[in-house]
Amino acid sequence: MKNTLNKSFRHTPSTFDQLMQQYYSFGFKKQQILQAWQQCGFNQNTFHEELIRISEVENQNLSQEDLMNSQILLKKQLKDLEDHDLKHAIQLSMDDQNQQPQMEEQERLNKFIPVGLKNLGNTCYMNSMLQSLFNSLPFRQLIFSIDLKENSTSAGIFLLKLQQLFANLQETNLQFINPIGLFEALQKYKPNTLLIKGVQNDFNELQNAFLDGIEQALKDIGDEELKKQFSQIFYGESKEILTYKEKEEEIIKSTITTFGSISIDAQDKNLEKGFLNTRILIIDEFENDSKMKTKAKIDQIILQPPKILSFYINRVYYDPKQKQPCKNNIKFDFPTSLNINQFQASDTKQMNKELQRLNAEEQKVLDELKRYGDSKDEIDENFSKIIKLFKRGEGQLDKTLIIDDFQIFDESTSNQQLISSQQMLFQLENYKNKFIRSVQLLTDRLEQIQTEKKLLLKSDQNIYRITAVLMHDGGATSGHYYSYILDKQDYNTWWKCNDQIVTKVDFAQVMKDATGVNRVHTNVSGLIYEQESWMKVQNIQINPKIFSYLDQEKIKSQKQSDLNKIMNRKPIILQQIQNYPQNTCKFKDPLSKEFEKLSNFDFFLSINHPGLFKYSKTIKIIKQDLNLIKDQLSIPLNMNEYINYFIEQSKLINQNFDNDLKVLYDEFLKVNSLLQQLPLKDLNQSNFQDNIQLFSVIMQQIPQKEYYNQLSRSLKDLFQIMLLKGCFLIDLSIQRQDLQKGSQIAQLILSIINENKFVDVIFVKQITENLKSSGDQAKLISNKNDIIDQFTKLKNPIKTSIILKLQNLKSLEESIIQLKNFRTKGLQLWVEQAEKIISNQQLLVQQDRLNAEAIFYFQG
Repeated sequence: MKNTLNKSFRHTPSTFDQLMQQYYSFGFKKQQILQAWQQCGFNQNTFHEELIRISEVENQNLSQEDLMNSQILLKKQLKDLEDHDLKHAIQLSMDDQNQQPQMEEQERLNKFIPVGLKNLGNTCYMNSMLQSLFNSLPFRQLIFSIDLKENSTSAGIFLLKLQQLFANLQETNLQFINPIGLFEALQKYKPNTLLIKGVQNDFNELQNAFLDGIEQALKDIGDEELKKQFSQIFYGESKEILTYKEKEEEIIKSTITTFGSISIDAQDKNLEKGFLNTRILIIDEFENDSKMKTKAKIDQIILQPPKILSFYINRVYYDPKQKQPCKNNIKFDFPTSLNINQFQASDTKQMNKELQRLNAEEQKVLDELKRYGDSKDEIDENFSKIIKLFKRGEGQLDKTLIIDDFQIFDESTSNQQLISSQQMLFQLENYKNKFIRSVQLLTDRLEQIQTEKKLLLKSDQNIYRITAVLMHDGGATSGHYYSYILDKQDYNTWWKCNDQIVTKVDFAQVMKDATGVNRVHTNVSGLIYEQESWMKVQNIQINPKIFSYLDQEKIKSQKQSDLNKIMNRKPIILQQIQNYPQNTCKFKDPLSKEFEKLSNFDFFLSINHPGLFKYSKTIKIIKQDLNLIKDQLSIPLNMNEYINYFIEQSKLINQNFDNDLKVLYDEFLKVNSLLQQLPLKDLNQSNFQDNIQLFSVIMQQIPQKEYYNQLSRSLKDLFQIMLLKGCFLIDLSIQRQDLQKGSQIAQLILSIINENKFVDVIFVKQITENLKSSGDQAKLISNKNDIIDQFTKLKNPIKTSIILKLQNLKSLEESIIQLKNFRTKGLQLWVEQAEKIISNQQLLVQQDRLNAEAIFYFQG
């Protein structure tokens, strides 16, 4: 079977083109498809059945059920991305990636190393295509020269995203970039471009549709000049010559057509041979104008080749035995350069006679080879099948066979005029050897003719050099694509572009991989050749608008790199959160404990607000840790933004409690400030009034919250003890004949207990008794009956006017020491009195009290 040059894919395909593409992908031969289309009268409704009928003639094993099952199976396999071949192929790619450190944090060593492309989910076929296109320097320059102005159409956006992607591939410092912008723009502009994220597709079909999209987009934005240049790069011109007979008259018709990528059957095993074979298509049953079936031939000659020759190696065929598409992993050879003149003919009149003679002889040899078969191996295989018939046991022939006018008989037959099977085997072996020798002679002559043609064309060479080798690893319906591209700097180095991973290789490695030496399921799937005189570009110019975009992308890239570094701290931060130390109280008595808790906000939170403490702790650790790497970031001024990003992405915090924490912290700071101002010095007649008033005001300022209840109770207890000592200070003033001072203290105490805010009932009664005793003492000393009222009856409530100030947060450790000294050295006796009153729930005996306090009359 011969293949034709692919017709132009630049226009909307006809019904036949669609059928050809669909059924050819299922494994049917192009000749079968064309024959079915003609014989069904170009009726799509009956085409399917006609194709089955033709297929059944060639292979009785194929049925309509087989075909339908194969189609269902193919669709299923296309969606089944867990196929063994695909798993293996992707694993090979991942093995390379796993050997690399965190790539997101790395930059490429220099701009001579190509940039990789991120796989968006089984989009390796797209990445392979983009790498090969980007590697064409004139095409890259053409893309950069597009002036999009402010074009916001889907066509303009598609071209803009292509510009930006190419600019990034050329200028970025990153090892790989994400092509998602181009992917989405193409999907929007050309929804039927086979770009389905997460589903594998064929890179050749994608490239055809992709290039069609570019040409259409250039037309849509009105740039006809660039559209023309683009066409010259990817599309060539050929002449299609149809020859057939009509009433014994030879009819020749010719058509000028365009072509893009050239499909070659892998079975041709060689690019140059396959390229020659694409020029001829033999149709055994061609329907002429008289509706008669005749033999026809379609010849195609290249009139004008494109600047880039793209070859697709078709390896998929339908196996009727397995009832599914299979992949032909046969070795396929290709040269590093092609002289296109040997395949090109502008006009027969312009060719010299010697070249015409060689072309005619070359065609004659090709026709002879077609009559014999394609190779010595195929001849040997075909003869072996026939010979096998004559190697059966005696008596197994049911009837006489006639082959090549010879009658074949069983060994037991008595008719001696017939030739025995042993003689026929000998004759067949002779035939086989003659065939093989003939094929060998024809093959040798074909090589000689081609060598002579190359010598004739040497003075007018049109050399195309291989610049990209597209690879496929896997089976017929799934696998992994990657590409090898030629380094345009030195033309000796090759780069393996495997999605994100780009590695340097030599051409020997490329050839081993492409010809299946390394792995039988890994082989060349496409070849890109560029015209050697055209492919070099000294300096690629990028317009200022793209450079502005690159600057933005650089900032975006730096920011993304910073964010990656930030997010990489998550495991470390988690460990710090788990290992965060838990505070415990060092002091035993309640008031000291409260002072200790109110010295440290975290400690206070951990005891009173565990949820807020966890939130606060996490925030604190995050900020402290991330600030440690601030100097390592490209844009350290964005630290607050990065912290917020980390909090959002890490999911360590599910809800924001910043406002609650602020309110609570302000409240905590206020209480801490109040406790700093508590008067904790020894009380005497001169300072008692100020200290007790200050203490009272501070107590009133303590928030009435559950978590401050213990503090309020402890302060109240201390305050009551201070009032008990105040009674002693009244008695001491009386003993020192300072009745006025004693009266002032008494009036203050009366005013406090009269309000009864912080004094328990039993202490009110105790203090009242103490004041009566003081009044009796004052009466004795002064000999005035009315003086008792100054100590026992409230005259005028005392108004306090103390201004408290908010102080900075301070540890209350020093205040705890003062508190201890205050109680043990200045209030010890009255602490004991308070404990007796509380424990016994009864008043002290006045004489016992006075006796216990008497010793303090002589201290200080």
